[in-house]
Amino acid sequence: MPKKPLDFVLYGIFTLAILKLTSLYFSVNPDDSHWNEFKEEHHCVLRKTEYGVQRSSWVCDDGKTYFRWMQQR
Repeated sequence: MPKKPLDFVLYGIFTLAILKLTSLYFSVNPDDSHWNEFKEEHHCVLRKTEYGVQRSSWVCDDGKTYFRWMQQR
């Protein structure tokens, strides 16, 4: 145990933060293989601004807007 109690508390907080970030990293589902099937089944199209610029969100026939990085799971 360190001689300074504040150092011990800071080490503990740092360790908890690393553990939490690690658990968040591994809990993300990186599998995008179902997105293409879902996109075709629900006739999803890219949203466009009034200037014609495509955004990274999709509008589908189920009335919902999906984002590429948060697609239907």
